[in-house]
Amino acid sequence: MTEQLRRAPLKSTPRPRDRKQRIVEVAGHLFYRHGFHNVSTSQIAAEVGITAGALYRHFKGKQDLLSHALTDGFDQATRFVLEGSPEDLGEVITGIATTAGERRYMGVLWNREARFLDDEARTAMRARFFTFIDEFSRQLRSARPDLSAGQADLLTWAALAVLTSPSYHSTELEPDDIIDMLERMALAVCTTSLTGSDDGAEPQPVPTVVGLRPHGRREAILAAATPLIHQFGYQAVSMEDVGESVGISGAAVYKYFAKKSDLLSAVIARASEPLQLGASRALGRARDSAEGVTNLLDAYIEFALVHHDLVGILVAEVTNLPEEHRRQVRRSQHDYVAEWIRLVRETRPQIEERRARFLVHAVLTVVNDVTRTDHLRRRRSVEQDLQIMCRRILDVTL
Repeated sequence: MTEQLRRAPLKSTPRPRDRKQRIVEVAGHLFYRHGFHNVSTSQIAAEVGITAGALYRHFKGKQDLLSHALTDGFDQATRFVLEGSPEDLGEVITGIATTAGERRYMGVLWNREARFLDDEARTAMRARFFTFIDEFSRQLRSARPDLSAGQADLLTWAALAVLTSPSYHSTELEPDDIIDMLERMALAVCTTSLTGSDDGAEPQPVPTVVGLRPHGRREAILAAATPLIHQFGYQAVSMEDVGESVGISGAAVYKYFAKKSDLLSAVIARASEPLQLGASRALGRARDSAEGVTNLLDAYIEFALVHHDLVGILVAEVTNLPEEHRRQVRRSQHDYVAEWIRLVRETRPQIEERRARFLVHAVLTVVNDVTRTDHLRRRRSVEQDLQIMCRRILDVTL
């Protein structure tokens, strides 16, 4: 009888969509598109088709909603790791890829919005996140005994970057195709053979721009504002904070930047210009498309290692720009990615544009996430490791 029940097809009956889950999904998408501070509970309720009072019967407020949106994804991904077998790493990755594909907003919520949780919720969320990282790394080492602890940790972070990379673009594919691509790219990362181990070695100093503080007051303000915005977030940094770090009053900062958004615009302009110049130099040295891809990759890794704080601001703060400047930055980013896609398709003409876009964004997200993570950026072999992993992604069979 038990066997008959096991083999019998399940009959499904229509059920109303779970309202609480629907609220979480709508909130996650709105936070993703507009930013946590730019979305109200009234907007979330209206999108769901309920009153704000009905929303508060399920959740305490926006922070509770953000916490649920993140918790749901982390817990499901962790279950796949805990229940999976090291003998079938691909099955584990498929499960996590499915979670990531269904919750495309997860990467942006974690990297851009989680910092706005209160201390208690943020601590709990970080614990969930690092539980996933630790368990996935453990599973990876079980499947690949050749890996050191440091190598497995790096590959885990890079695979997670691949899986969350669709957060950073809106290219559409069929849901099954997205999951398939994520699975293939993440598996390519997890099966990468790294050439060296940093375990037990002294970490290298982080490459940074060093020297004297600029004498010009405006440049000094920009130099001080960049690490502050990167570390604490645009919303949490005041003009007084910036002025104090330079040794002037907040009122004095307003002499150079009439609004705080003007300061952010200037900081992001500083990030965009060297990135574009580096890309131009990389392409100018290339003899063909294949060399162009290699040069672009090397140039971006170099840029991100040196300017990891600017990379963090480009990832997390563009939504806080005034609309016109936000459009300009988005156009610049689009043009930069388009150069990558053009070269990738010239080297692999069988790949359609949409799939090439997924490959390129996966590569850029791996570089962004690794270079913005202190202990990974300090690996002595980090530059070479990134080159190897990213080339594996670009070579994925589709």
